[in-house]
Amino acid sequence: MEGKYTGTRYVHSEAEIQARVWYEATKSMMYKQEEKNYTGNTEKKYFIKLNNFQINLYKSLPKFEKYDTINERKKLKIFSDFYLPIELGIDEYQEITSVEKEYTYEELKNTLVKELEDELSAEIKDISNLINKQINVREIDGGIEVQLIYEVLENIGEEKKINIE
Repeated sequence: MEGKYTGTRYVHSEAEIQARVWYEATKSMMYKQEEKNYTGNTEKKYFIKLNNFQINLYKSLPKFEKYDTINERKKLKIFSDFYLPIELGIDEYQEITSVEKEYTYEELKNTLVKELEDELSAEIKDISNLINKQINVREIDGGIEVQLIYEVLENIGEEKKINIE
């Protein structure tokens, strides 16, 4: 007659499993770029909105040729949580000028490498386990493309309870 074990068996084991993991990011940038500069000149336009009907309290568009618009809206409320279908709004126009700037190969490379390093560092849990860093740069039409590859040693093991029946 054969004996049969009917209880639960437990196994205890520990291991540290490490793997080499590669993280990659690529960005490109042109030598000639148009940069926005704010002049500090602003213009505000006010309006009232009743449901879907808007009453403008101004007559013309902003006097700027190029501008960014910042919209601010506030609903009127009665009591603590009852809102009326009336909105007061302000459209603020900020004048911008665009300046064309031309970068050198080194400036572009350094800028892109810095941006990619920040991006990958935010993604990696422990940057101190960085084994290898590889930077690949290639010329594209009117600019450069930078590829950054990090090789990181990571602990990929996980602690888990296993019941063997």
